[in-house]
Amino acid sequence: MSARFRTLVLTGATSGIGEATALRLAGSADRLILLGVESEADAATTLHRIRRAGTAHVHYLAADFTRLAAVVDAARRVGELARSIDLLINDAGVPGAEQRILTDDGFERTLQVNALAPALFTRLLLPRLAIGARIVNVGSSAHRIEHFDFDDVDLDHDYSPVSAYARAKLATVTWSSLLAEEEAGTGVEVIALCPGLNDTPLSAAMTGGIGGPPSHGAARVLFAAAAAPSGSYLENDRVVAPSAEVTDPANRSRLTALLHDRLSRFADHPTGTRR
Repeated sequence: MSARFRTLVLTGATSGIGEATALRLAGSADRLILLGVESEADAATTLHRIRRAGTAHVHYLAADFTRLAAVVDAARRVGELARSIDLLINDAGVPGAEQRILTDDGFERTLQVNALAPALFTRLLLPRLAIGARIVNVGSSAHRIEHFDFDDVDLDHDYSPVSAYARAKLATVTWSSLLAEEEAGTGVEVIALCPGLNDTPLSAAMTGGIGGPPSHGAARVLFAAAAAPSGSYLENDRVVAPSAEVTDPANRSRLTALLHDRLSRFADHPTGTRR
C-alpha cells in the first residue's frame, strides 16, 4: 500500500486477517487505532509485533461487539483519539456458532457482530471521517449462498452455523452498497470485499483451517482500500457484481428498515447517513 494515511481505524485487529492488515498498516499511517475483543494486557504480544512493524503511533481499544452499548463507547473513545479519520476498516467478525446464540441486545450473535455492530460503529464515526476518507467492509463470497428472510432475521426457525455466517455477510455487503449510495457526493467512499479463503481462527472454526495465510487476505483488504471505486464489491481483487439479493430493491428497503429498528436508539440514522 503506497499511500500514507494520517489516521486509520481497524476493527478485528488482534488475529487473522485483521492482525495481518495491522502489521501492513503500521508502516502506512501516522496513527493506527486498533480494536479487538481482548483486554490490552491479553493483546500485548500482538500489539508489540504491530508496533515493531512500523512507525505508526498505535492505540488499542478493547470492544465487545456482542454489546451494542460497547460499540457506542468504542466509537466515543475513537473520537477522543482522532478528530479526523482517513481510513476505516471493518474487519471484526465471528463464525457461526454451533448452536444459536442471542446477545444481551436480543439479536442473533453472528448477525450482530458481523453486520449490526459495524453499521452502528461506522454511523457513529461518520462525523470524524475526512474528505476523501474510505470505509472498507470485509464481506465474503459466502453471501452468495444465502438469501434474506426478514421474517426470521435471528434464525429462530432455520439456524445453522453456515447460514448464520452467510446471511450476516449478505447483510454486510448490502449495507455497504446502501452506505455508498448515501455518502455519494460527501467525499467519503465505501467498498466491500471478499478477502478469499484464509487460514485464520474464524475460518478454522467453520472450514477446518484451510486456505492461504492471513497476509493474503490483508493484501486484498488493502488493495480494496487503495484502488476500488466507491460502491464496489471485490472478489480476487476484481470488481464484480454481488448476488441478486444485494441489489433487489425490496431487500434494500427492508434492510434499511431493520437497521433503523435495531439501531435507532443508539444513532439517529443507523443506516449510515449523516444527514
